[in-house]
Amino acid sequence: MPKKASGDFDQMKYMQEWKKQNMKIVSASYKADFVADFKEACRKLGLKQSDVIRQAMIETIEKAKTSN
Repeated sequence: MPKKASGDFDQMKYMQEWKKQNMKIVSASYKADFVADFKEACRKLGLKQSDVIRQAMIETIEKAKTSN
C-alpha cells in the first residue's frame, strides 16, 4: 500500500497506480466537422460521448464473439 512520508495511506498514489495497471486510453482523430456533429448529437440526445463510444465497443466485441 502506498504511504505518505508520515506513514499514512496515500489514496491519490494508490488511485494513480491502480489506473496505470488497469486502464487504457483509446484515441482517434476525425475531421473537425464530424466531431462537432457527434458532440452536438450527443448533447441533443442527453448522452455522454464516452457512453456512446463504450456502447459501440461493447457491441463490436459481442458481434466478434458470435461471428464464425
